[in-house]
Amino acid sequence: MSKETHRSMRTYDFSDLKDIATDAEHKAQLLELLIEFDRFCEKHGLTYYLSGGTLLGAVRHQGFIPWDDDVDINMPRPDCEKLMELSGGRIGEFELRPPNTSPSYFAYHWKLYNDKILVAKRKQGKIGKKVYPIFLDIFPIDGLPDTDSENERHYAEIRQHKDRVNHARGVRRYRGKNPYRWLRNRLATRILRAQGVETLFRNVIDHATSIKYDRADYVGVMMTNVHTTEERVSKAEYTPVVRLEFEGHLLSCPAGYDTYLRQLYGPKYMEWLPPHKRLSRHDLIPFVAYAEGEKPSQAVIDPTDTVVMPEVADDEEMHDENV
Repeated sequence: MSKETHRSMRTYDFSDLKDIATDAEHKAQLLELLIEFDRFCEKHGLTYYLSGGTLLGAVRHQGFIPWDDDVDINMPRPDCEKLMELSGGRIGEFELRPPNTSPSYFAYHWKLYNDKILVAKRKQGKIGKKVYPIFLDIFPIDGLPDTDSENERHYAEIRQHKDRVNHARGVRRYRGKNPYRWLRNRLATRILRAQGVETLFRNVIDHATSIKYDRADYVGVMMTNVHTTEERVSKAEYTPVVRLEFEGHLLSCPAGYDTYLRQLYGPKYMEWLPPHKRLSRHDLIPFVAYAEGEKPSQAVIDPTDTVVMPEVADDEEMHDENV
Protein backbone atom coordinates (compact mmCIF):
# COMPACT_ATOMS: atom_id res chain seq x y z
CA MET A 1 0.00 0.00 0.00
CA SER A 2 1.53 3.27 -1.04
CA LYS A 3 1.91 5.97 1.57
CA GLU A 4 0.85 8.54 -1.01
CA THR A 5 -2.70 7.13 -0.97
CA HIS A 6 -3.25 7.83 2.74
CA ARG A 7 -3.22 11.02 4.73
CA SER A 8 -0.38 11.40 7.19
CA MET A 9 -1.04 10.27 10.71
CA ARG A 10 -1.28 12.99 13.33
CA THR A 11 1.94 13.84 15.15
CA TYR A 12 1.78 13.79 18.96
CA ASP A 13 4.03 15.51 21.49
CA PHE A 14 4.34 16.16 25.23
CA SER A 15 1.52 18.73 25.12
CA ASP A 16 -0.94 15.88 24.38
CA LEU A 17 -0.13 14.08 27.65
CA LYS A 18 -2.64 14.59 30.46
CA ASP A 19 -1.26 12.29 33.15
CA ILE A 20 0.70 9.07 33.62
CA ALA A 21 -1.59 6.08 33.04
CA THR A 22 -1.81 3.17 35.41
CA ASP A 23 -1.12 -0.34 34.18
CA ALA A 24 -4.85 -1.08 34.54
CA GLU A 25 -5.78 1.95 32.39
CA HIS A 26 -3.22 0.99 29.77
CA LYS A 27 -4.41 -2.62 29.55
CA ALA A 28 -8.07 -1.58 29.54
CA GLN A 29 -7.50 0.49 26.41
CA LEU A 30 -5.48 -2.29 24.76
CA LEU A 31 -8.37 -4.66 25.50
CA GLU A 32 -10.85 -2.17 24.05
CA LEU A 33 -8.81 -2.17 20.83
CA LEU A 34 -8.77 -5.95 20.75
CA ILE A 35 -12.51 -6.38 21.43
CA GLU A 36 -13.45 -3.84 18.74
CA PHE A 37 -11.12 -5.58 16.28
CA ASP A 38 -12.62 -8.99 17.13
CA ARG A 39 -16.15 -7.63 16.72
CA PHE A 40 -15.33 -6.25 13.26
CA CYS A 41 -13.68 -9.49 12.11
CA GLU A 42 -16.60 -11.60 13.34
CA LYS A 43 -19.08 -9.35 11.56
CA HIS A 44 -17.21 -9.57 8.24
CA GLY A 45 -16.02 -13.17 8.39
CA LEU A 46 -12.32 -12.32 8.64
CA THR A 47 -9.84 -14.77 10.18
CA TYR A 48 -7.30 -13.71 12.76
CA TYR A 49 -5.34 -15.30 15.61
CA LEU A 50 -3.89 -14.03 18.86
CA SER A 51 -0.13 -14.43 18.49
CA GLY A 52 3.18 -14.17 20.33
CA GLY A 53 2.93 -13.10 23.95
CA THR A 54 -0.78 -12.30 23.56
CA LEU A 55 -1.51 -15.92 22.61
CA LEU A 56 0.72 -17.16 25.42
CA GLY A 57 -1.25 -14.93 27.77
CA ALA A 58 -4.54 -16.48 26.61
CA VAL A 59 -3.23 -20.03 27.07
CA ARG A 60 -1.31 -19.54 30.32
CA HIS A 61 -3.09 -16.63 32.05
CA GLN A 62 -6.48 -16.43 30.28
CA GLY A 63 -5.57 -12.80 29.63
CA PHE A 64 -2.59 -10.47 29.54
CA ILE A 65 0.74 -11.73 30.77
CA PRO A 66 0.91 -9.56 33.92
CA TRP A 67 4.14 -7.85 32.88
CA ASP A 68 3.32 -7.52 29.16
CA ASP A 69 2.06 -4.28 27.62
CA ASP A 70 1.11 -4.87 23.99
CA VAL A 71 -1.21 -6.93 21.78
CA ASP A 72 -0.15 -8.99 18.76
CA ILE A 73 -2.33 -10.51 16.06
CA ASN A 74 -1.51 -12.81 13.16
CA MET A 75 -3.81 -12.63 10.15
CA PRO A 76 -3.66 -14.26 6.70
CA ARG A 77 -2.48 -11.60 4.28
CA PRO A 78 -5.63 -11.89 2.12
CA ASP A 79 -7.68 -11.07 5.23
CA CYS A 80 -5.38 -8.15 6.09
CA GLU A 81 -6.09 -6.67 2.69
CA LYS A 82 -9.84 -7.27 3.06
CA LEU A 83 -9.69 -5.68 6.52
CA MET A 84 -8.30 -2.48 5.04
CA GLU A 85 -10.80 -2.48 2.18
CA LEU A 86 -13.84 -3.14 4.39
CA SER A 87 -12.86 -0.74 7.17
CA GLY A 88 -11.75 2.19 5.02
CA GLY A 89 -9.10 2.84 7.65
CA ARG A 90 -11.43 3.05 10.69
CA ILE A 91 -12.60 0.29 13.01
CA GLY A 92 -15.03 1.86 15.43
CA GLU A 93 -13.27 4.95 16.77
CA PHE A 94 -9.82 3.55 16.05
CA GLU A 95 -7.53 4.29 13.12
CA LEU A 96 -6.20 1.40 11.01
CA ARG A 97 -2.94 1.99 9.16
CA PRO A 98 -1.55 -0.25 6.42
CA PRO A 99 2.19 -0.83 5.95
CA ASN A 100 4.52 1.94 4.78
CA THR A 101 2.17 4.88 5.14
CA SER A 102 4.26 7.22 7.27
CA PRO A 103 8.01 7.66 7.82
CA SER A 104 7.34 8.25 11.52
CA TYR A 105 5.30 5.05 11.88
CA PHE A 106 7.06 2.87 9.33
CA ALA A 107 6.18 -0.83 9.48
CA TYR A 108 5.69 -3.87 7.26
CA HIS A 109 2.43 -4.78 8.97
CA TRP A 110 -0.94 -3.24 9.78
CA LYS A 111 -1.58 -1.31 13.02
CA LEU A 112 -4.78 -0.32 14.78
CA TYR A 113 -4.25 2.80 16.93
CA ASN A 114 -5.99 3.95 20.10
CA ASP A 115 -5.08 7.53 21.03
CA LYS A 116 -6.77 7.48 24.44
CA ILE A 117 -3.43 6.26 25.77
CA LEU A 118 -0.16 7.67 24.42
CA VAL A 119 3.27 6.21 25.10
CA ALA A 120 6.80 7.56 25.14
CA LYS A 121 9.86 5.34 25.11
CA ARG A 122 12.25 5.41 28.03
CA LYS A 123 15.85 5.67 26.91
CA GLN A 124 18.82 5.53 29.27
CA GLY A 125 16.77 6.83 32.17
CA LYS A 126 15.24 9.66 30.13
CA ILE A 127 12.17 10.03 27.94
CA GLY A 128 12.48 10.06 24.18
CA LYS A 129 10.83 12.87 22.27
CA LYS A 130 8.66 10.54 20.16
CA VAL A 131 5.08 10.21 21.46
CA TYR A 132 2.55 7.94 19.78
CA PRO A 133 -0.74 6.11 20.47
CA ILE A 134 -0.90 2.57 21.74
CA PHE A 135 -1.66 0.08 19.00
CA LEU A 136 -2.56 -3.44 18.09
CA ASP A 137 -0.03 -5.09 15.74
CA ILE A 138 -1.55 -7.09 12.88
CA PHE A 139 1.12 -9.26 11.25
CA PRO A 140 0.36 -10.80 7.84
CA ILE A 141 0.69 -14.58 7.51
CA ASP A 142 2.27 -15.55 4.18
CA GLY A 143 2.93 -18.81 2.40
CA LEU A 144 6.32 -20.38 3.16
CA PRO A 145 8.55 -23.05 1.58
CA ASP A 146 8.12 -26.75 2.32
CA THR A 147 11.50 -27.34 4.00
CA ASP A 148 13.39 -25.67 6.84
CA SER A 149 16.44 -25.02 4.66
CA GLU A 150 14.37 -23.37 1.94
CA ASN A 151 12.62 -21.31 4.60
CA GLU A 152 15.94 -20.11 6.03
CA ARG A 153 17.01 -18.99 2.56
CA HIS A 154 13.61 -17.39 1.91
CA TYR A 155 13.83 -15.35 5.10
CA ALA A 156 17.46 -14.37 4.44
CA GLU A 157 16.42 -12.95 1.07
CA ILE A 158 13.57 -11.01 2.69
CA ARG A 159 16.03 -9.68 5.25
CA GLN A 160 18.35 -8.49 2.47
CA HIS A 161 15.50 -6.60 0.84
CA LYS A 162 14.58 -5.05 4.21
CA ASP A 163 18.20 -4.00 4.75
CA ARG A 164 18.04 -2.09 1.47
CA VAL A 165 14.91 -0.31 2.69
CA ASN A 166 16.74 0.61 5.89
CA HIS A 167 19.60 2.05 3.87
CA ALA A 168 17.17 4.15 1.84
CA ARG A 169 15.47 5.36 5.04
CA GLY A 170 18.84 6.23 6.54
CA VAL A 171 18.47 3.91 9.55
CA ARG A 172 21.12 1.35 8.56
CA ARG A 173 24.22 3.37 9.39
CA TYR A 174 27.76 2.25 10.15
CA ARG A 175 29.05 4.08 13.23
CA GLY A 176 32.45 2.46 13.60
CA LYS A 177 35.89 3.89 12.82
CA ASN A 178 36.77 1.87 9.70
CA PRO A 179 36.85 4.51 6.91
CA TYR A 180 36.31 1.93 4.16
CA ARG A 181 33.17 0.56 5.81
CA TRP A 182 31.95 4.08 6.59
CA LEU A 183 32.32 5.13 2.94
CA ARG A 184 30.72 1.94 1.64
CA ASN A 185 27.77 2.43 3.98
CA ARG A 186 27.22 6.04 2.90
CA LEU A 187 27.47 5.16 -0.81
CA ALA A 188 24.96 2.33 -0.40
CA THR A 189 22.57 4.69 1.35
CA ARG A 190 22.88 7.30 -1.42
CA ILE A 191 22.39 4.75 -4.20
CA LEU A 192 19.43 3.01 -2.57
CA ARG A 193 17.80 6.28 -1.55
CA ALA A 194 17.83 7.25 -5.22
CA GLN A 195 15.80 4.11 -5.99
CA GLY A 196 13.19 5.21 -3.45
CA VAL A 197 11.77 3.64 -0.28
CA GLU A 198 8.50 2.80 -2.02
CA THR A 199 10.21 0.74 -4.74
CA LEU A 200 12.43 -1.09 -2.26
CA PHE A 201 9.51 -1.67 0.10
CA ARG A 202 7.57 -3.20 -2.78
CA ASN A 203 10.46 -5.60 -3.40
CA VAL A 204 10.15 -6.82 0.21
CA ILE A 205 6.43 -7.46 -0.17
CA ASP A 206 6.81 -9.09 -3.59
CA HIS A 207 9.34 -11.54 -2.19
CA ALA A 208 7.30 -12.21 0.97
CA THR A 209 4.21 -12.97 -1.13
CA SER A 210 5.99 -14.98 -3.84
CA ILE A 211 4.55 -18.16 -2.26
CA LYS A 212 0.80 -17.59 -2.19
CA TYR A 213 -0.92 -18.17 1.13
CA ASP A 214 -3.84 -20.08 -0.40
CA ARG A 215 -1.55 -22.57 -2.16
CA ALA A 216 1.03 -23.13 0.60
CA ASP A 217 1.23 -26.11 2.95
CA TYR A 218 3.34 -24.10 5.40
CA VAL A 219 2.68 -20.55 6.52
CA GLY A 220 4.06 -18.00 8.95
CA VAL A 221 4.90 -14.37 9.67
CA MET A 222 8.06 -13.04 8.05
CA MET A 223 7.40 -9.33 8.57
CA THR A 224 8.82 -9.03 12.09
CA ASN A 225 12.38 -9.41 13.32
CA VAL A 226 11.36 -10.62 16.77
CA HIS A 227 10.15 -14.06 15.73
CA THR A 228 11.35 -15.14 12.31
CA THR A 229 11.83 -18.62 10.89
CA GLU A 230 10.44 -20.26 14.03
CA GLU A 231 7.03 -18.85 13.06
CA ARG A 232 6.76 -21.40 10.23
CA VAL A 233 3.89 -23.83 10.92
CA SER A 234 1.82 -26.41 9.09
CA LYS A 235 -1.22 -24.60 7.74
CA ALA A 236 -3.44 -27.65 8.26
CA GLU A 237 -2.51 -27.84 11.95
CA TYR A 238 -2.29 -24.14 12.76
CA THR A 239 -5.15 -22.43 10.94
CA PRO A 240 -8.40 -23.93 12.30
CA VAL A 241 -9.80 -21.36 14.74
CA VAL A 242 -10.48 -22.07 18.40
CA ARG A 243 -11.90 -19.50 20.78
CA LEU A 244 -9.98 -19.15 24.05
CA GLU A 245 -10.66 -16.91 27.02
CA PHE A 246 -8.81 -13.62 27.21
CA GLU A 247 -9.73 -11.20 29.99
CA GLY A 248 -13.27 -12.58 30.14
CA HIS A 249 -13.80 -12.60 26.35
CA LEU A 250 -13.57 -15.49 23.89
CA LEU A 251 -11.12 -14.57 21.13
CA SER A 252 -9.72 -16.36 18.09
CA CYS A 253 -6.60 -18.48 18.49
CA PRO A 254 -4.93 -21.09 16.25
CA ALA A 255 -5.89 -24.71 16.91
CA GLY A 256 -2.19 -25.54 16.61
CA TYR A 257 -1.21 -23.16 19.41
CA ASP A 258 0.81 -25.78 21.30
CA THR A 259 3.22 -26.39 18.41
CA TYR A 260 3.42 -22.67 17.69
CA LEU A 261 4.17 -21.70 21.31
CA ARG A 262 6.74 -24.49 21.69
CA GLN A 263 8.57 -23.20 18.62
CA LEU A 264 8.58 -19.64 19.94
CA TYR A 265 9.13 -20.14 23.66
CA GLY A 266 10.27 -23.73 24.19
CA PRO A 267 8.56 -26.81 25.64
CA LYS A 268 8.18 -25.24 29.09
CA TYR A 269 6.20 -22.23 27.90
CA MET A 270 3.52 -22.84 30.56
CA GLU A 271 6.03 -22.12 33.33
CA TRP A 272 6.22 -18.54 34.58
CA LEU A 273 9.45 -16.60 34.38
CA PRO A 274 11.29 -16.18 37.68
CA PRO A 275 10.27 -12.96 39.48
CA HIS A 276 13.40 -10.99 38.53
CA LYS A 277 12.64 -11.48 34.83
CA ARG A 278 8.98 -10.44 34.93
CA LEU A 279 9.61 -7.07 33.32
CA SER A 280 8.46 -5.53 30.08
CA ARG A 281 11.28 -5.11 27.60
CA HIS A 282 9.42 -2.44 25.68
CA ASP A 283 10.32 0.21 28.25
CA LEU A 284 7.31 2.34 27.33
CA ILE A 285 5.72 4.88 29.66
CA PRO A 286 1.93 5.17 29.14
CA PHE A 287 0.05 8.44 29.51
CA VAL A 288 -3.64 9.28 29.49
CA ALA A 289 -4.27 11.64 26.57
CA TYR A 290 -6.41 14.73 26.67
CA ALA A 291 -9.90 14.18 25.30
CA GLU A 292 -11.08 16.33 22.40
CA GLY A 293 -11.73 19.86 23.63
CA GLU A 294 -10.12 19.16 27.00
CA LYS A 295 -6.52 20.00 26.13
CA PRO A 296 -5.29 23.30 27.60
CA SER A 297 -4.60 26.05 25.10
CA GLN A 298 -1.01 26.15 26.30
CA ALA A 299 0.71 23.11 27.72
CA VAL A 300 3.05 23.70 30.66
CA ILE A 301 6.34 21.87 30.20
CA ASP A 302 9.11 22.15 32.75
CA PRO A 303 12.02 23.79 30.87
CA THR A 304 14.45 21.85 33.04
CA ASP A 305 13.14 18.54 31.70
CA THR A 306 15.79 16.66 29.77
CA VAL A 307 14.59 14.71 26.76
CA VAL A 308 16.51 12.76 24.18
CA MET A 309 15.51 11.96 20.64
CA PRO A 310 15.69 8.18 20.14
CA GLU A 311 17.36 6.94 17.01
CA VAL A 312 14.97 6.32 14.13
CA ALA A 313 14.25 2.61 13.84
CA ASP A 314 11.68 0.25 12.39
CA ASP A 315 8.67 -0.01 14.68
CA GLU A 316 8.97 -3.77 14.38
CA GLU A 317 12.29 -3.65 16.23
CA MET A 318 10.51 -2.29 19.32
CA HIS A 319 8.54 -5.43 20.08
CA ASP A 320 10.89 -7.82 21.83
CA GLU A 321 8.88 -10.54 23.53
CA ASN A 322 9.29 -11.14 27.24
CA VAL A 323 7.31 -14.19 28.29
